[in-house]
Amino acid sequence: MTAPTARPGLILLAGTSESGKSTAGTYLAQRGAQRIKIRTILLALTSGTEVRHEGVCTREGFDTEEFLSIVYERVRTAAADVAVVESFIDAELAHATKASWPGPAAIVFITAAEPLRVNRLAAAISIDHTAAHALIKAKDARKRVNEQLPRWRQITDHWIDNRHDLAHFTATLDDVYAATCHSITRTDHS
Repeated sequence: MTAPTARPGLILLAGTSESGKSTAGTYLAQRGAQRIKIRTILLALTSGTEVRHEGVCTREGFDTEEFLSIVYERVRTAAADVAVVESFIDAELAHATKASWPGPAAIVFITAAEPLRVNRLAAAISIDHTAAHALIKAKDARKRVNEQLPRWRQITDHWIDNRHDLAHFTATLDDVYAATCHSITRTDHS
């Protein structure tokens, strides 16, 4: 595994289904971060077993070192000071990524109350609340969200309860971005 020569910041997004991870990734990219969707990394892996989730081929049981090597390569080839990897579903993989990163890194867990997530999904894809609730339950179960919550609480640097409006959410993301950029500045001057 070859680490980047520069020391860009790394923000690792995780969270419950339909809590705002994609919105966060989009917003942080607008702020200047390099946005990397974790699925693109998983598709580039050769280790592990190929599986289909939500109509997309991905990998499970892959080699963590191979995963980290691809993350390093993707960040190394970009010019951004901060990269955002969206969205981790495995707490241990997020922890290993942060622990191995040669620059500042932060794990951000985004969540919201289930009724709010159901309402957002129902409105976003024009389905009834019963169907939206069933989709969210199935996604959270597949991703072992509830099972991993205690571990996420241990390793998360920024826990965001996305229950407010978009302006509040983006202001919180601005704080995360600024803290990561500040860490880069501090790291470069130490």
